[in-house]
Amino acid sequence: MFKYKKLFPLFLVQFFTWLGLFSLWIYATPVITKYFFTTGNSESFDFENGTKWVGICFALYSILGASLTFTLHKILKRNSKYAVHAVALFCGALGLMSMGFIHSKYLLLLSFAFIGIAWSSISTTPYLLVGEMAPDEENEKYYSVFNFSTVIPQAVAAFLLAFMTKQYFHGEMIETIFAGGVFMLIGAVISLLIYFKEPKNKEQIND
Repeated sequence: MFKYKKLFPLFLVQFFTWLGLFSLWIYATPVITKYFFTTGNSESFDFENGTKWVGICFALYSILGASLTFTLHKILKRNSKYAVHAVALFCGALGLMSMGFIHSKYLLLLSFAFIGIAWSSISTTPYLLVGEMAPDEENEKYYSVFNFSTVIPQAVAAFLLAFMTKQYFHGEMIETIFAGGVFMLIGAVISLLIYFKEPKNKEQIND
């Protein structure tokens, strides 16, 4: 495992990124139905409308993320992948954290648009970076090891987010999503620090 140590900084970025994403995936429905449709009754008409709006929001960020991938590849060819990823994660953090300050379901679409920007990079850039790090003969091994950067945060999130919600946020799940934004912001900062430490001619060499 020691030979994979150069993956560790990217592992850290992924760890905090996925904690942020899991906070959204786990708590989006109860948060949106409670705070934007003012209901906790799963059998009410408002709750049904809320769950439909969750579907719209998720569809928005997924479609936007997929659509931006084409533009993202062009941006990555001209700029540091770590720097671009940091900006994308910052947008995602803004999207998550902003949910705690808005009250309109329509403004919520803007929050998810920012998350869509992040998703376009999350689903692309880390894998391009692993491809650059991996020797040709060990490409598959590097990707296999890198998969743990998704599995480990999932296991941690299952315990940590529920614990934080109960012990520190008094059941207010919108604060958990805000915390998820903070986690993603940490991932953005780490990615930016890696950018400042990497050789400035690295991207040109690789391209």
